[in-house]
Amino acid sequence: MASQNTSTGTRGQIIKVPDATPGILLLNGQQMQFALERIWKSPVAPAPNMTVDVEMDASGAIQGLIVVDPRQLAKERLNQFGSVAQDHGKDAAKIAQQVIETLAGRMGTVALGAAVAVVVVMCFIPAAGFSAGDMGVSWTFWNLLGLNFNDPQSIMGGSAGTSFGFLKLLGLLAVLAPFAAPYIGAIWSRYLNAAPLAIVVLGFLTTWLGERKALGVAAQAGVPNPFSWRFGFYLLVLAVLVLAARALKAQDLRTPYRA
Repeated sequence: MASQNTSTGTRGQIIKVPDATPGILLLNGQQMQFALERIWKSPVAPAPNMTVDVEMDASGAIQGLIVVDPRQLAKERLNQFGSVAQDHGKDAAKIAQQVIETLAGRMGTVALGAAVAVVVVMCFIPAAGFSAGDMGVSWTFWNLLGLNFNDPQSIMGGSAGTSFGFLKLLGLLAVLAPFAAPYIGAIWSRYLNAAPLAIVVLGFLTTWLGERKALGVAAQAGVPNPFSWRFGFYLLVLAVLVLAARALKAQDLRTPYRA
């Protein structure tokens, strides 16, 4: 008998192994009967759900069945999956590019870049930190919007110690506002670009008041303040100021917002 074949001819799947009655092969969505004599060309015995390469004559009759090496089959399926994923990735990239181009056309490149920077910096770059001896935690500005300085567990829990509350809801609406502004088309919509600045000011004030109230006793006793602002906060301030400049851009205020 021939050894296991790794070619990629017409593929079929064994549904039933021949016994007293012919075997059944699923081929191109149709069931076909087959026998083993002079048909089976692999050294391993047939089994249900086994994938085989099918040799057929001009009339469509089965002339040979060769088991597909499982490793070859797995490799082909992996390649097929990779090809599908790559195609979907290309489609997603095209859609993303179209969205970015549309937003850049409506918002302006600088405003779009600043709006994206606000989201990235607010959510991923530490804006403040707390250090006490060998212990230290840091928070993004997004985490600060849900931080309770009166709760030690919340403070030492870092990002895990924050919760989603009203202030975070305002923060979410604020960072989305600049993206919505060009689509509203009203005269006042330009001022939505100042929404991130407003939430940063509000978040700064609530954080400053919260940590002053919670750590005020220690400060009066001469203990160094363990709270400090980090680079992410200053970068965030710069980004929201760039966006706020769009709201104050010198143009006829009687006309709707345009990038």
